[in-house]
Amino acid sequence: MMSAVLALLLHESSVSSSRLEVKEREVLATFTFSLEDLAGLARLDLNRNGIVEPEEWARALPAITAYVGEKFRIEKFHSEGLPCSLPPLPLSEGRAPIRLQVRYVAPEPFDRMAIRCDLFAEHGGNPRHIAELADGRTLFFDRDRSRIEVGTKPRAHAGMWTPALAIGLLVVASSLALFRARGIILAPRKTTRL
Repeated sequence: MMSAVLALLLHESSVSSSRLEVKEREVLATFTFSLEDLAGLARLDLNRNGIVEPEEWARALPAITAYVGEKFRIEKFHSEGLPCSLPPLPLSEGRAPIRLQVRYVAPEPFDRMAIRCDLFAEHGGNPRHIAELADGRTLFFDRDRSRIEVGTKPRAHAGMWTPALAIGLLVVASSLALFRARGIILAPRKTTRL
């Protein structure tokens, strides 16, 4: 009973993150999880020595990346975990960040994607996931917002540049006029040809 309560409390504030790199027909997602969150998904320390050895990582990671691909999915994309090797890590370092990569492949080029995130939803509390696109946009997922549709190209703010450019030119012209009036900048001399 105590371990169930402890597991519930550990995942009460579960926060994971990812960075998404969008390419022509794929999205490469680099996820960061805490060791304790991954330990809640699979038995990591098979020999019970308190350390997750590289061989133990190798046995557990396929199931973990399959879970990640199923719980963080891009609609109409196929997911595949990418191989990685992790160093030995003591279970006592529960907050240690672990990075995993999953590739999402689209059947055709795309300009929009719908992402559904249910990572750690089976663990109680309100787990949250923060996904950052390579262009700086950030997506927040939690129990109330588990699906987000997003364009793969950042929105152009062309309309904002015109007023900013006009204001900048006005400031420069005003400054030049003020400097000329005060004699800081001399007006060019007019020369006449004989």
